[in-house]
Amino acid sequence: MKYLLQTVLFFTLSLYGDYFNHPNSQETINTLIDKHGFEPSYVEEVFKNAKKQQKIIDSISSPAEFTWTWERYKNLFIEEKRIRNGKKFIEDNINTLNKAEEEYGVPKEVIVAILGIETRYGKILGNYRVLDSLMTLGFDYPRRSKFFKDELVKYFLLTRENNLDIYEIKGSYAGAMGYGQFISSSYRAYAVDFDGDETADLFNSVEDAIGSVANYLAVHGWKREGNIVTKLSVNDIRNLYKPHESLSNFISLSFNEDGEDINFIGDDNFIAITKYNRSHFYAMAVYYLSQEFIK
Repeated sequence: MKYLLQTVLFFTLSLYGDYFNHPNSQETINTLIDKHGFEPSYVEEVFKNAKKQQKIIDSISSPAEFTWTWERYKNLFIEEKRIRNGKKFIEDNINTLNKAEEEYGVPKEVIVAILGIETRYGKILGNYRVLDSLMTLGFDYPRRSKFFKDELVKYFLLTRENNLDIYEIKGSYAGAMGYGQFISSSYRAYAVDFDGDETADLFNSVEDAIGSVANYLAVHGWKREGNIVTKLSVNDIRNLYKPHESLSNFISLSFNEDGEDINFIGDDNFIAITKYNRSHFYAMAVYYLSQEFIK
């Protein structure tokens, strides 16, 4: 009987994480209570309600952006259904997209490409509770625990500021939320009210989602009328590291497509996209998908 009770207890703790009594949680709990004024009973309730998800740790340990080949990654996102739905999304939201392009200088095709890659234009917002993602990664993923503990604090603040249910919001395994998959700190810093209802709602407002993606890129260095990538010739490659008149920053890129190495430079706008997701594969997929909307 004693062995059975120990087994049940171990299973319960592994399922729920017992994050209120986790050996690494006290500093975060104190920050929420002492610095940000959350009620101790509320913090305890939330921490005890969180569930540890091993699948989250498994997923973040082998993300597609850094484990797949470029061909596999490209084929996932540059496919007919996503292209077709993206063109329809542009037609349905053309006024808002034009407004965002005029205000922030980000082409509508780029905004829509990001929304298409992130959530298929709002159709797939994520299946993990954000609370579980941030607790699991904050306290049971040592490699990036500091980052995710900070995001957990920001998540508490975000839900309080926007009157959101801290238990119900779902997102990606990394705790990203809404149409554009903003993490908590990005939501609080870059989400904008683009539909005029005095609330930045990235879960239900397409207008706010469009404006917020554009705002994020603009803040992170997007240049109006600038290029994203430029294909390089052999001579361009030889001269790549000479001073370039039009670029303040650039990245040398090489991708293998259909057995052939293709070389590019990514300019400031490419770099701005990597601030959204640091993977070069991701930024290149955004570029390729955006070009499909122009055809």
